Amino acid sequence: KRRKLTQELAQVEAHVERALFYARAESPERDCVIRQIPLSQLVTQAVGEHRALLIQSGVRVETGDLDQPVFTDAKWAVFLLGQLLQNAARYRGRDPVVELSARRLGKRVQLTVRDNGIGIPAHELPRVFDRGFTGSNGRARGGSTGMGLYLCRRIAAFLDLGLDLQSREGRGTCVTLTFPTQEILQNCKQSQ
Repeated sequence: KRRKLTQELAQVEAHVERALFYARAESPERDCVIRQIPLSQLVTQAVGEHRALLIQSGVRVETGDLDQPVFTDAKWAVFLLGQLLQNAARYRGRDPVVELSARRLGKRVQLTVRDNGIGIPAHELPRVFDRGFTGSNGRARGGSTGMGLYLCRRIAAFLDLGLDLQSREGRGTCVTLTFPTQEILQNCKQSQ
């Protein structure tokens, strides 16, 4: 009974967090500071904030080569990663694993977040970033607001992050975030 209550409380907190970030997303430049930060720190913070959900869902987190500096706003980037981790937990398959790994592409850094969950039907892929779109999996599993990936797209655009999502039904989902170089960042104040 306590475990179920903890899960429900975590879900309420996630909805409140999404609502607050949705409100802030209307004018994110007011609440944004770009600085150089280790990618490993962002991932560690996001995983830490969602540890209870990941453990309760039986999701194993694997990381690789995250020792890369990136230029971004830590709070917004951690929120975005958190949405991806929540989706990996919500739409998990058997023996769920989420892998986070990075590679350098010239001056840019690409972070890949890959899960082995239930995946997304091909005909729904063009709509996954639409506000309010829950898809067949969201409707079947319940509790989906259709706001998580919508907010990810908005935040990524604001932070000048490349955001690519690929998925195969029954095989899992892979989201790639490409962090920009310091030179092309325009939207936020930069701190040294």
